Amino acid sequence: MPALDAQSLMPGTEGINFYQADPILEQLLQRYLSPDDYERARPVLLHMGAVASERMDTLAAIADRHGPVLRQYDQRGQRIDEVIFHPAYHELERIAYQDFAIAACTHREGALGWPGRVPQPVKFALAYLGMQAEAGVFCPVSMTDALARVLERYGDEALKQRFLPHLTALRLEELQQGAMFLTEKQGGSDVGQTATIARRREVSEPDQVGPEPWPQWQLWGEKWFCSNVSADLILTLARPDGAPAGTRGLGLFLVPRRLPDGRRNAYTINRLKEKLGTRSLATGEVTLEGAFAYQVGLLERGFVQMTEMINLTRIWAAIGSLAAMRRSLLEAAVHSQGRIVFGRRLCDHPLMRRQLVDLLLEVEGCAALAFETTAVLERVDRYGNEDDRRLLRILTPLCKYYIPKRGEYVTLEALEMRGGNGYVEDWVNPRLLRDAIVNAIWEGASNVIVLDVARAMAREGSHLQLFAWLQERLAALQHPELAESLDLLRTSLEHLATRIQALTALDSEAAQLPLRGLVERLAQVTIATLLLEQAATALQGASSCGPRQLLVAQLFMRRHLQPHPDGWQADDDRRPLEAFETLLQGAVRFPQPA
Repeated sequence: MPALDAQSLMPGTEGINFYQADPILEQLLQRYLSPDDYERARPVLLHMGAVASERMDTLAAIADRHGPVLRQYDQRGQRIDEVIFHPAYHELERIAYQDFAIAACTHREGALGWPGRVPQPVKFALAYLGMQAEAGVFCPVSMTDALARVLERYGDEALKQRFLPHLTALRLEELQQGAMFLTEKQGGSDVGQTATIARRREVSEPDQVGPEPWPQWQLWGEKWFCSNVSADLILTLARPDGAPAGTRGLGLFLVPRRLPDGRRNAYTINRLKEKLGTRSLATGEVTLEGAFAYQVGLLERGFVQMTEMINLTRIWAAIGSLAAMRRSLLEAAVHSQGRIVFGRRLCDHPLMRRQLVDLLLEVEGCAALAFETTAVLERVDRYGNEDDRRLLRILTPLCKYYIPKRGEYVTLEALEMRGGNGYVEDWVNPRLLRDAIVNAIWEGASNVIVLDVARAMAREGSHLQLFAWLQERLAALQHPELAESLDLLRTSLEHLATRIQALTALDSEAAQLPLRGLVERLAQVTIATLLLEQAATALQGASSCGPRQLLVAQLFMRRHLQPHPDGWQADDDRRPLEAFETLLQGAVRFPQPA
């Protein structure tokens, strides 16, 4: 019997282009892009798929093991607060910011050779492929993107002319990266407790820090969890003297790392955090000591304006978790296809087939929710439709709550499927798990996001817009094979509407108790509708993948929505076993032998 090589004994994903291997992403982009835009995007996505799976993956492992270091003083004892990164991290920055223009492409016309601005789904698809290799560098990318969006919406013309060209630069040497410093010791998610104070800088004209005619401010306070702590431009909240308590009294300010004359601004980086994951990323603690700042927008609307950045980075956090899920599914599929256990492939064992199908259902469902949200974001930014804005208002926290929670499950399950190797840092699984966990915390932990959904429903009636949107889409699905699934979804929507209405009769304490389950079910009903719509499109077009798409929708509903009176219906369903090859091939495209 010939000896097996190491690759056969321990299969891995080396050499697999992440985009070529992902028919799910390909189908979603064909769904949300015009034919012309898809044809423009495809070669760029193929290139990113290759770069991410090869070069970025190698660099990410190095940057994870050799994280940033804070050098606080120079050789003369002068405070410099310089963050030193491994060269691997800087090369990852060059790939993300310059080679693929991910932070700039939806703000600057002509990036990636695009006629106009790149559509949001393309930007997030590029990031999704890149984040399958490396999560840390995409936190600064996301904040740079989001800070540019805030300035576009709320900055005055002088601020925009001064800073937007640098935030959206296509060359790394001209780039100014963005960050937001919000968390304080006494107030993480409770931003209303922000204790940082802002005072107008009353000086004569010759003493101004710069030649700008804008009001000048100075900030004093401590920020406790500052990702991309060495950023060039920082968006933060502070309370002007005399302003009321709570979020209503917060102003929004832009703090440059360097003053116009090149001097360091008046804040110190106290230390870098030692984190569970995203170790390539510099996260630190900062003390503002009269730091010079520019006012952004209306002083009394600071928190409302800040939420524009938070909401966009919430979508980024969901995409980050989805990327970790996708890479985990790819690793599990390749491992189980190639690993021989008890005389047959690992994926030929019924329990492993069940486990793989469970993972692909989660990935496919969350991908449908995430990229639908990016498409709604695109419509909001391009057309400003109020119905789309209300829809985005609830889809964003649904994504942020649901996808990171499923991401924790999928990355851990996939790690276990690799056995002991999955627990060893030589393989990618531990890093995927460590990096994914933070997405449930960044931009608001799960309970905070659930309360945000409740606010969106109570204040803006966003759930009514969501229900109307889902019912409209369901009404358009006429294929006879969908009838049973449509009935189930309509019943689920009715139950949800009744449940939400019943909460209004409860006191505020009691009304909170069912919210997590309610938000989870809202996300699941939305996902099921999207999966069923994809199936209907494929069936009506006589596509060969139509029956598979319908099966995915039905299995998702059986797992998450259908009542289980005896507790065994989903577990006894033989379809994951019998249709396994079809299900897996529609989710993971394996490279053909040379």
